[in-house]
Amino acid sequence: MYRRHRLNILLNLVISSLILILGVSSIIVSAYVKAPENFLFEFRYMTVNGTVFTSIIALMIFIVSLIEAKTGNDSISDKLYYFRLSSAVTESIIAVVIAMSFFPTVPDSPNILSYESFNMHVIIPILSIISFLLNRNPRETMHPLLRLNCAWLITIYATVVITLILTGALPQDKIPYSFLDFRTRSIWYIVYFGFFIYSFTYVLSFLFTNLNRRMSSFWNGDAKKPVSSH
Repeated sequence: MYRRHRLNILLNLVISSLILILGVSSIIVSAYVKAPENFLFEFRYMTVNGTVFTSIIALMIFIVSLIEAKTGNDSISDKLYYFRLSSAVTESIIAVVIAMSFFPTVPDSPNILSYESFNMHVIIPILSIISFLLNRNPRETMHPLLRLNCAWLITIYATVVITLILTGALPQDKIPYSFLDFRTRSIWYIVYFGFFIYSFTYVLSFLFTNLNRRMSSFWNGDAKKPVSSH
């Protein structure tokens, strides 16, 4: 069991380090190198905001894992658990939305093969999911409403961007995604996308938490039962 515990900590350190390196370097390339004159406009994209958020969570995981390696004690924190879940779900939504952008009806196809785009849309989402699944202290039970904790970043982003669009603070040519363009899309089209995203967010939260619960048995065996959350 002790070897598995150390292996888990090592994997958390490695993956959080990779997310940090790829996240920070991708943001630098995207904002400072490719668009230095429009640095702030790069943050109109959920992808960039999600990468910043995920990089911060990765730093938290890295620090906590170092403490665990030194003390030998597990960190059982509800806040960190939900942050990790939110990061995994948010990055998954980013990957799904970008995949949908390649549909013929959605004219938002990016250059997915560029360094920063491939990292933020593919590699970091995959690493974020793996990072959450490595959590050794899953929640045995979770109130259905608590699953919505993983959507707060998406909600804040949508509220801010929609407000900027409606007030004209964000020009039409700077609208990040076509399904947010109220001038060219019907309200039902936008509502449909919103419903899809939040529904998929809930499904992903349910899926990830259950997978994490199953995988934790490998790291913990029968020595520790999952934590309840109400």
